[in-house]
Amino acid sequence: MQNIGVRQPMLQKEREVKKRMLVGAKVGGGSPPGYEWNVVYLSVARDEALKFLEEHQYEHLVDQFRALAREKDPTHPATVDVTSGCWELREKGGPLGKINARVFFVVDKEDRSIVILGAVKKEAEGSTPRATKRLMKTRQRKYLNGEYKSNL
Repeated sequence: MQNIGVRQPMLQKEREVKKRMLVGAKVGGGSPPGYEWNVVYLSVARDEALKFLEEHQYEHLVDQFRALAREKDPTHPATVDVTSGCWELREKGGPLGKINARVFFVVDKEDRSIVILGAVKKEAEGSTPRATKRLMKTRQRKYLNGEYKSNL
């Protein structure tokens, strides 16, 4: 028998994600000439990154997004390596050592925002796993549907 009208409880993580969207950079902020784009991120994205990165490595990725926020078009940057689909910042080596990091984001041209959806440590060669892509697409859809809000 089906319970019609009874709402299924959300997972704890989903409730937290829905409430937590934080600002990382604002248009015009930073050193001159300032940022062209806002950077906002789901708190779960930071939590995911810190599961496999040390603080200095995390700060390196933050710097990559600061550079991206200075670009006229963050989907075609001159300063960082980005792939399309659900936009994906790819970073390996340097401060990350052998870690192969992927940070997923969407560009909201209406709000002039780069919205960071999540981060993973890529373990295997080849393309990003389908399960990861589905999760990021779900977060992207929720963002575009207004389920996540920032304090811009």
